[in-house]
Amino acid sequence: MKKFGLSLITGLLLLTFLTGCARIEHEEPSQRAQGQNPLGGENPPPEPNFHLADKVVEAPGHTGSGICDRNNAVNGIRGEGWGGGSFDVFSLDNPSGTACGGSSTHLTLRWNGKKVKNGPGADFIVYENGFYISGNSANRFMDLVIVEVSNDNIHWCGFNPDYTNTSETKYSKNPDYWLRFAGKTPVNYNFTVPARNYTLAELFQDDNNNSEGDLGGGDFFDLEDLSDSNVFNTGCSTALRNELKTNGFTYLRLTPAARRNNPNTGSPFVTDPVSNGPDIDGVVARYAENE
Repeated sequence: MKKFGLSLITGLLLLTFLTGCARIEHEEPSQRAQGQNPLGGENPPPEPNFHLADKVVEAPGHTGSGICDRNNAVNGIRGEGWGGGSFDVFSLDNPSGTACGGSSTHLTLRWNGKKVKNGPGADFIVYENGFYISGNSANRFMDLVIVEVSNDNIHWCGFNPDYTNTSETKYSKNPDYWLRFAGKTPVNYNFTVPARNYTLAELFQDDNNNSEGDLGGGDFFDLEDLSDSNVFNTGCSTALRNELKTNGFTYLRLTPAARRNNPNTGSPFVTDPVSNGPDIDGVVARYAENE
């Protein structure tokens, strides 16, 4: 979870949190599918090919309360914009993090009854609530996340995340140094706000090809970029990588980068000094088929 350094942001987010606590309800997948807004009123129904990860497979830090409620990761994307983070999230703990008691080591999601497929362009978007500092897109609060996919929840392949700062033992707030991580881009998409309830095409708009949503934010991932590296001892191989690229995946796992060693240093990936761990708002896939 993020510790907001600016008092104004802190005050605004605290107000949002206190207000939201009185209103947020449990949302069944059927509610979202029918276009209902659990906060009241109606939202336009999602497009037929809109695929929100809607089932939590593993969430060790789940307590059922606040930011440790796993339902927050599957109840629809509710971003707070480019300059703030939402409290409708499921928090993961860095090794030193205590937001969910230190036990929230990862989050595994799936699309109930569906398999995410490889199609043209990016295939899915991970939403984690980073934000621009003072409106500067090159200076961000980020909680970096390692993304991996699987078909058996045992053997996983990822996207070869790479931290490229000149000194990899020093943290940088510049997202350009964090290649193929999630947790870099703010979340502007919010299905409860009509002006920011984007279509699938709008969510995947990326005119400058930087793997970030131009309108809705979030971090893009393309199965064409899947790596066969087994550097994190996840059971990946060239054969498995190729099978996932060809036939798609069922499970998606999100792990705080700080819980993995940077292969270039042998030590955990560095983090922002005020970071407790990533806050997951949800994942949207572009292509999915019934299993």
